[in-house]
Amino acid sequence: MTGNVLAADFKAEPFWWEDAAPFRHEGELPAKVDVLIVGSGFCGLSAGIRSLELGSSALVVDAGPIGGYASSRSGAMLSSGQKFLLTGASQSFSAEQVDAASRLHAEAFEFVKGLALKEKLEFDFQQCGRVFLASVPADAARFDTHAQVLRSRAGVSARVLRRDELHDEIGTDYYFGGMVVEEFGGIHPSKFGRALARSFLTAGGLAASHLRVTDVARTGGGFRVETARGTVLAKHVLFATNGYTDRAFGYLKSRVAPAASYIIATERLPAAVMAEAMPRRRMYSDSKRNLWYFRPSPAGDRILFGARPGAMLVPVDEAARTLHGFLCRVFPQLRDVKISHCWTGNVAMTHSHLQQMGSVDGIHYAVGCNGSGAAIMPYLGRLAAERMLGFRATPTLFECSPFKAFPPYGKYPWFVPLAVAGYDMLDWIDRKRASLKEVAGR
Repeated sequence: MTGNVLAADFKAEPFWWEDAAPFRHEGELPAKVDVLIVGSGFCGLSAGIRSLELGSSALVVDAGPIGGYASSRSGAMLSSGQKFLLTGASQSFSAEQVDAASRLHAEAFEFVKGLALKEKLEFDFQQCGRVFLASVPADAARFDTHAQVLRSRAGVSARVLRRDELHDEIGTDYYFGGMVVEEFGGIHPSKFGRALARSFLTAGGLAASHLRVTDVARTGGGFRVETARGTVLAKHVLFATNGYTDRAFGYLKSRVAPAASYIIATERLPAAVMAEAMPRRRMYSDSKRNLWYFRPSPAGDRILFGARPGAMLVPVDEAARTLHGFLCRVFPQLRDVKISHCWTGNVAMTHSHLQQMGSVDGIHYAVGCNGSGAAIMPYLGRLAAERMLGFRATPTLFECSPFKAFPPYGKYPWFVPLAVAGYDMLDWIDRKRASLKEVAGR
């Protein structure tokens, strides 16, 4: 479209916060606590809940509002580890390790599903299925193998779509094929974070927002945790900071690379437009290295579209215009639709593209959403609490896989823009070759 793509009431904050904003919780700090958890996202809150269940007192602290960073900013697509299987990251692991990762991710999906269906937490859980879309024909050709892997190792009913079958699932000619997994779905991430926080606080947990941890040091049988509002003595400390890890735990910061992703939300769309674009209201993502991911809002009246607008960080209004252009490549029929919200958040990437948990000098950690945090991070927090408190004797794959350091970096990892630019170039080359072959074959 021409002119401004931003709605008159455009907001540079998550669409999710319209219904469930992160919140302040600045209670008095205890002098002592059994478990102190740094980070109030899905992982940290879940670890706090599990610590209480296991008989320990627990305090969750966060440098920002409760649940205000990555957890309440995500695309909130719920699946069981397909990214690890389908991106090629699993190729460096043995068959046994891939099976272990697949089982853990499947358990994680069922855990979050159980919180909705059995525990009756309200966070707009929808088992609506997910469509993986081939950006080039070569990716479509690999979907048969991917579907077999998902069926055999993740225990889901994956089926492949030819290009001429895509219109049953999505109103676009942009992609070359697809794969549907009916069991996957989506949630409302900020409602989920608030539901976990309510469960934690109701069970007797303590929380402190807007409180940065500055140092953790051993003392006696535990740790002295220094914060901007005083010192807390804790028997156990768990960092669940993911893409917002700072120098309070240098070991962790050197092994987690924050990579910003951006999401836009459209203005409300007529039912007929939604029915044409997303006839089955699935979750969607494509096969590019710098992938695009998109979904309907829980009410089914908007489209949320996520991507990296370029190699460098940009203001959200600029990102909104770029992502609107991406959206219109997939759905040209939306060229006159305006954008109501745009926001950004850090994805925590690890070298292995696998989640990591463990301890260094007695300080525990659970990190590495790698773009699949909605399902895996609540479960990872639970596992970490059980291991930390001695209620789970056997280490998981998340503890046994190498946790390599990235090259040294300051506030922002300098190598992320280089990787993004390289991936963009490779994606462009793949798409150009596919276009040339298509023209030649006519």
